Amino acid sequence: MTDQPPAPYFSVFIPTYNRAGVLPRALRSVAEQTFRDLELVVVDDGSSDDTRDIVTAFAETVDFPVRYHWQENQGKHGAYNTALGLLRGRLTVVLDSDDRLVPQALEILKHYWESIPESQRAGFVGVKGMCRWIGGEIYGDSFPSDVFDSDDLSLRTRDAIKGDKVGAVCTEVIREYPYPVVAGERHQRPSYVQRQIAHRYRVRYVNEVIQECEHQPGGLSSDRFALRMRNPRGYRLYHLADIRDHRAYLRFTELLDGYGKYVRFSLHGGIGLRQQWREAPSKLLWLACLPYGAVKYLTDRLQAGRRS
Repeated sequence: MTDQPPAPYFSVFIPTYNRAGVLPRALRSVAEQTFRDLELVVVDDGSSDDTRDIVTAFAETVDFPVRYHWQENQGKHGAYNTALGLLRGRLTVVLDSDDRLVPQALEILKHYWESIPESQRAGFVGVKGMCRWIGGEIYGDSFPSDVFDSDDLSLRTRDAIKGDKVGAVCTEVIREYPYPVVAGERHQRPSYVQRQIAHRYRVRYVNEVIQECEHQPGGLSSDRFALRMRNPRGYRLYHLADIRDHRAYLRFTELLDGYGKYVRFSLHGGIGLRQQWREAPSKLLWLACLPYGAVKYLTDRLQAGRRS
């Protein structure tokens, strides 16, 4: 039996689907990293373009392992779940195929991860920093200090910090938190897993740029209404988790909004009132928000009808 090579410090994971036009830019950004103890894992979620050939050719030009895995289309969260069984690095960086790492990204993340005292590190899931648009403008809010320890739930609620934050997370931790999969749907909100992890682990946030981002036409964020209508049960699970698992982190108005959206997407997903009643942690709040959720559901149906 041959010995396994030592596990790398970082796994860089790229989920991709028919992005052959922009994928080389993301790959180049991995190749340009100043810290070299890494592997690259590409999960191709059913592409019909030249993605395989691009990754194969790229693998012949770099000095670190590159693994390519093709699967039938399941959505980005399905690619993430597949990657959980492939990653070997101590820390994992998720890089969208239309984004790119700054050259010092891994070096920065390693530095701040190791700045956490070893006696405290088991309570942290990782390090996250800033994202900027390709062209230079920072995306979202900066942190109140250059090194700021919090968690992904408190960051959005108590700390009121907005915008995507990107970085590296402990591979062994995230293996415990796969996304829920809904038959026939291809999307789950990325923060679903982040919010679950936040109950047990903190993050070291830093005011340093880790990635540059660019939203592509036809990407997940290009038509949010259609995305919601195609994946109502996934959105329902997201809002059920808010009102059931994360309610202690939410302001009362946010909790009411969560109940309303839970009703809205439950109705879209064919989940009747009896099951909603059983699931709702607060029957009073569910009853109070039922009219609002029902109106939003009917408004969605009208809008969908106008689009068809």
